[in-house]
Amino acid sequence: MSHQYYITGFMGSGKTTIGQALAEKIGYRVIDTDQWIESKEHMSISEIFEKKGEAYFRELETQALKEIRGERTIITTGGGIVKKGRNREIMSSQGKVIYLQADLDELLRRLEGDETRPLLQQQEKDKVQKLYESRLDLYEQADIIVNTVGKSVLDIVRELELILKS
Repeated sequence: MSHQYYITGFMGSGKTTIGQALAEKIGYRVIDTDQWIESKEHMSISEIFEKKGEAYFRELETQALKEIRGERTIITTGGGIVKKGRNREIMSSQGKVIYLQADLDELLRRLEGDETRPLLQQQEKDKVQKLYESRLDLYEQADIIVNTVGKSVLDIVRELELILKS
């Protein structure tokens, strides 16, 4: 087993939920980059987007990846963290990258009524589809890809546990 895992995927893929459940199951600690950023900035992600912009937020993600390190750690990330080549480099050099895959229809179904997603609030569904498609190849560069459609949190965690032990 690697000492550090990064969980990536589009918004609604279950990164935070799966990360917490997996960490508990395998005895790792979990750190969420969005929570880390909110703590450092004393603002919600939505407020950071609104007041300082997406580019500023993306720089904070890079800073988080550089600073969050540790043995037996699962790092859950924001959906756009893969956009920057530097972020992908940091994640692959410091651990294994896990991509929680789901098709866009499934993700949109999971996100219905969620008002905490800044990019979902700013854009109509067709723009979200373009965003999803623009990131797909980047997500698929992960070391481990797990299809989450139709699976419970427990099923996904069990699948990941088997993969990580092999």
